[in-house]
Amino acid sequence: MGTNKLAGKLEGFFDQSRKKQENKRDKLLKIIEKLERKKARLGAKLMAEGKLDDTSVLYQDLSKELKVVSELIKKGKKKALSYSGDEASS
Repeated sequence: MGTNKLAGKLEGFFDQSRKKQENKRDKLLKIIEKLERKKARLGAKLMAEGKLDDTSVLYQDLSKELKVVSELIKKGKKKALSYSGDEASS
């Protein structure tokens, strides 16, 4: 699944009502899992490309995509943790 599609799903998830967000927490965790797998693949590709030429356009693109995916994971985990806190206080 492409980064843009995962980012779109994550943004769509954050736009839902609070009750729907709570009901779809599992879906959020699945998206985060997919993003983490994508991050691992990108990291491996980045390392391989860096060994060849760390100034290439491909290396720079992979690096940027890795940063975006990392930020999406961070944002998703923060939201998932807020649900855990909400459930604990309920």
